[in-house]
Amino acid sequence: MNALTSLSVIASGYDPGVTPNFNAPWMPTLQNIGGMVLATALVLFVIAVVAGLVVWLFGKLSGGGRAQDTGLSILLWGVVAAVAVGSIGGIISWATGVPLFA
Repeated sequence: MNALTSLSVIASGYDPGVTPNFNAPWMPTLQNIGGMVLATALVLFVIAVVAGLVVWLFGKLSGGGRAQDTGLSILLWGVVAAVAVGSIGGIISWATGVPLFA
């Protein structure tokens, strides 16, 4: 089967009959590990946001323009990263139709 045939089979809506099954015995362990990694990342982003806020305030109070820019950059990128990581599950669930949350 060449690539063109594969694409035409996918385009015609062929359903191979395979559906995700989350009842495997290792799934709770993987979900637990995934939750721990996600929580760790969010805590690290909160720490980065607080550090960015401190650097920005220090730069603002001391008149250091470069410190203000750096602190604001850390603050904004930390918030953007936290929002992106926090929404990963919802984005995957929405895009694939796979219910990640029970």
